[in-house]
Formats: sequence, C-alpha cells, structure tokens
Amino acid sequence: MTKVAVITGASRGIGAAAAVEFGRRGYAVVINYHSRRDAADAVAKAVEEAGGEGLPVAGDVRVRDEAAGLIRTAVEHFGRVDTLVCNAATPIKRAAFADLPWDDFAAKVTDELAASYHVTQLALPIMREQRYGRLVYVSSGMAEGPGAPDMIGHGTAKAALNTFARYIAYEEGPHGITANVVAPGYVRTDATAAAATALGGIEARIAERSPLRRVADPIDIGRVIAMFGSEDCSYATGVVVPVNGGITLAH
Repeated sequence: MTKVAVITGASRGIGAAAAVEFGRRGYAVVINYHSRRDAADAVAKAVEEAGGEGLPVAGDVRVRDEAAGLIRTAVEHFGRVDTLVCNAATPIKRAAFADLPWDDFAAKVTDELAASYHVTQLALPIMREQRYGRLVYVSSGMAEGPGAPDMIGHGTAKAALNTFARYIAYEEGPHGITANVVAPGYVRTDATAAAATALGGIEARIAERSPLRRVADPIDIGRVIAMFGSEDCSYATGVVVPVNGGITLAH
C-alpha cells in the first residue's frame, strides 16, 4: 500500500525539500501550491525521480473551500491521506510593535492559523477512519522568543501554531494520529535571500554561532519533517522540535 502525504506550500523551499524526501521514501505526494504551477510541476518531477509519485494541486489553504478541494483531490487520486504537512507561508508585515497596526498583526495571526486549521479539520475524518495519521506543522524558532525586533507578528503567530498543534495531538492521539511541530531556525531559501542580502553577512554570523558552523538548507528541514511524518516516528506526539544546528546551545 502506497502512503500519501499532502504538503501545503510545497512548490519551493522547505515544502519542496520535504516533498522530495517523501518521494524518496516511496510516498505519493500531493504538492499544494498557491500560484506557481511551473515550480510545482518541477517539484512533482523531482518527487518522481526520487521514487515517489507527485501530484500538483493549486489552492489557498487559508480558504475553506480551497482547502477542501485539496483534500478531496488527494482522496480522489490516491484513496487516503496518511500525512499532512502544514507548511504554507503566510504574508509577514515586518515592523516593530510600536509601529505595527492592529490589522496587520491580527491578519498574520489569523492567516497562520487558518492555513493549518482548515486542512487539519478536513483531513482528520479520513485519518480517524484509517486509525492512522501523521500531522506535521512547520513553525519557527521565533515562536520561543525574539529573533529580530520587527518580527513580533510572525513570532506570535508561530507560538499560536505550536499551541494549536499540542491540542490536536492531545485530542487525536486516541485515534492513532500524531501531531508534531518542526521549528527551524534560519534556512537558506529563495524567500530568505532578500533578507540575507539586506542584512549583509547574516548567514556568516549565524553559522559562526552554530556548533555545526553552517546555516540550514531546505533538505535539512525536509528530512526532519519526513521523519515525523512517517513510520519512523510513531510514539512522539505534541512535541516542538527545534532544528537550528544547535544554535540555541550558545544562549
């Protein structure tokens, strides 16, 4: 029986790396994307080259109907949903608290939770019927405290996501479903490239603080996501796992 992973925000970065890793493990992978079909097609090809099956599916998972379409398509094509990875990025309004309008702050928190809430609620009946499910939420080290003075909206939203996942783990454990959080530190992706350029030398500074003396690439995070989203992890649930190269050891 081929297992099925649905990954939101999988057309680039961490989501794409996780998709390919699930493909390497022989999964059928539903590659959710928002607008870049060409990028999602490239990920599907990489998944298939790795040994899995890739299916790109468009949708804004903050919207209930579109999230429902994603889960429905997964079931129509593959008959089941074994793993759900909530990785879809939501817009960030970078500003210090004193300069951050309530509407921007509230939108970030609402978007972050909506992007996980709908797909989780829609996937759970399928997983309950299977008596098996793996839920993985991609958070951030900034949920534990400030990483930058202008990221209060992002950090607060991710902290809320961590708590959300713990409640899901508590409620769904009796149904054979686990829920865990992977919380990366800085990861070298297309999305972080602009910030790295603006903050000149940030990657070198982060690497210097890490015991591993480097920053993360998407595959470093993707492998951990695949571990928690597969049979490799059957007795851990409700945990938030920092994946930051040990940088917190220096704090």
